[in-house]
Amino acid sequence: MSESTKPPGTNPPRRKASDSISSLGRIPARRHRHRPAEPAPERAGRIRHHLREAFLGNLGLKFLSLVLALTVFLLVNTDRDQHRSVRVGLSYRMPSDRVLVTAQLADVTVDVSGPYRRLRRLELDPIEIDLRDGREADIPITTDMVKVPSGVTVMSISPSTLHVAFEKRVTRDVAITPVIAGRPEHGYEVGDVTVEPKQVEASGAEHDIASLTGLRTREIRVDNENKTFTRDTQLVPPDGVQVANAGTISVTVEIRQKTESRSLGKLAVHVIGDGIDPIAVMTDPPAVEVILSGKVLAIDEAVKAGVVPTIKVSAADVAAHRQVAVTVGPLPGGVGPELNPSKIEVAPVVQPKP
Repeated sequence: MSESTKPPGTNPPRRKASDSISSLGRIPARRHRHRPAEPAPERAGRIRHHLREAFLGNLGLKFLSLVLALTVFLLVNTDRDQHRSVRVGLSYRMPSDRVLVTAQLADVTVDVSGPYRRLRRLELDPIEIDLRDGREADIPITTDMVKVPSGVTVMSISPSTLHVAFEKRVTRDVAITPVIAGRPEHGYEVGDVTVEPKQVEASGAEHDIASLTGLRTREIRVDNENKTFTRDTQLVPPDGVQVANAGTISVTVEIRQKTESRSLGKLAVHVIGDGIDPIAVMTDPPAVEVILSGKVLAIDEAVKAGVVPTIKVSAADVAAHRQVAVTVGPLPGGVGPELNPSKIEVAPVVQPKP
């Protein structure tokens, strides 16, 4: 009887265990066991351990991986063409009998493109400009005049043209003019200045040489000097002028004592004389202007010692009106006085009536 025709309430026969279990046996049912709760300090320690291993574990391998990744990134990105501007110098080949009178351009800006690795340390040789024909012209500066390594392309050059003009080169002897600066020690001054050689041969454009009156030396300082000295120096020619055999220039500077005339202003006249009471003598004028001439240091010495204009009179001189010469002294050697006036009138003082 089939299962569909079995009467209700009739259970199907149970299969034996040997009918449904292979020779390997039945896998035992998984049993869930409740693990005891992990203490908080141990759980925190285990988390710290995993984090430390995640960041610091196999540190060498992690660093190597980072370097390789960066290297691949740079290799991929640096192969792309880059653009860069480079300053490139200019070198000139000049004619021997003519002089360039226009501004001589020192360099140009060259725009190049190429891989970054080639542009990173790119250095270009100077561009050579041939001007030996000596003609006035606009010289083009083209891209093929720039020598670049393979893989690099010249995009543009600025400026792309150079205007040149020339004058005839001439040569003549020009005198040397030494340049003296500063101030010697107090009481001294610069005297004669001699130079050896006295002149040199200068060459340049015809207009520049025709207007050249002398070739100046470097500045020679005389600060605080008090004696003659000799010093070697160099010439400083103007732009566009060349000096043949411009070696050392020897300059001798004379330092001598300075002389001057110094006014001391009006000084009161001092009256002296045997048996004379200065108070009883009247002088007209009572003061005279004193001017000392001579070496500055000697005048300084006289002023420091004191300068007093003096008249020497006798009893007969003061008995009536008369003129008496004014003197100043003694003074250091080389110093001469000038008195204005050089003579004054003397007279007895009139006593008032009682």
